[in-house]
Amino acid sequence: MAALYTNPCLWQARIWRYQTWIAVNGVGYHVAFAWESLNAPLLCYSGDTMSAVPSEKPVLAFAHANGIPGHSYDTFLAPLESRYQLHVVDRVGHDPDYPVDAQWHSLSLELEAQLAPLGKPIVGMGHSLGSVLMYLVAQRHPEWFSALLMLDPPMMNGLHGVMMNLARWTGQMDKATPAGKSKGRLDFWPDWASVESYFGSRGMFRAFDPRCLQDYMRAGVEPWENGWRLHFRPEVEVAIFREAPTAATRMPRLKVPAAIVTGRHSPSPFLHSARRIARRHHMIHRIAEGSHMYPLEKPEETLALCEELLAQLQAKGGA
Repeated sequence: MAALYTNPCLWQARIWRYQTWIAVNGVGYHVAFAWESLNAPLLCYSGDTMSAVPSEKPVLAFAHANGIPGHSYDTFLAPLESRYQLHVVDRVGHDPDYPVDAQWHSLSLELEAQLAPLGKPIVGMGHSLGSVLMYLVAQRHPEWFSALLMLDPPMMNGLHGVMMNLARWTGQMDKATPAGKSKGRLDFWPDWASVESYFGSRGMFRAFDPRCLQDYMRAGVEPWENGWRLHFRPEVEVAIFREAPTAATRMPRLKVPAAIVTGRHSPSPFLHSARRIARRHHMIHRIAEGSHMYPLEKPEETLALCEELLAQLQAKGGA
């Protein structure tokens, strides 16, 4: 992770959001700044993470879904800035020190390394891949967390877990997961109009809230050879899908107050697996309107549910 901060507290300008790419020794970094007023918490984006200038507010750390960079969730997460210091992970799986491996173990270590310096306890929240990684870190460091909120985790178990393992053993993970589709993702656009035209008409992106689609396009592509390419590299996305975990639910009962939220129109294995996870770990289980991508389809409705659950979890944990 690059250390690219100036001293943000000395800036005397009113700016809502600015982001750009810079090169340091031939390596590109994404840098952005966002604040609402001189008295509001200042958020600084550096390298592959976003963190907040220290204050008395508790930290809420958010980890993204596979292939969806963290700042795609800016509209969804923005209202939380008044109550939390936000730490948003930009993308996992791109650091060679933490390669994609079985059961997403190294990816969880990557997240753990990013959470380690944050003020404790933290509220952990993640979507899909990110929720599983938060869960794995919480298993190892329950004292770090006041609450854990898992948005549609792909933690296959029961018969679905057996079928996933069978697909892995027979080399069929590209058919059993979205890996096969991700292999063929378009990865270059000559201009921004092409970016907007492509994502505005493609599959799951058509269901995104328009603001979230704009967030995704800003976070999801990067300058490349006189055009644009995917910021979350397709080969990493494919590798992550191929290593979808099946062992996470066999871990000891979680010692952190936690909740799972399943999309009403998510694939049925997500619902059945979530029910088993909730029973085993004494988690709250709720249903959100929308598909697996519901945080980006219905950001306000999802946030209202999340805030309700966080209040319950923190009361349960004595926070």
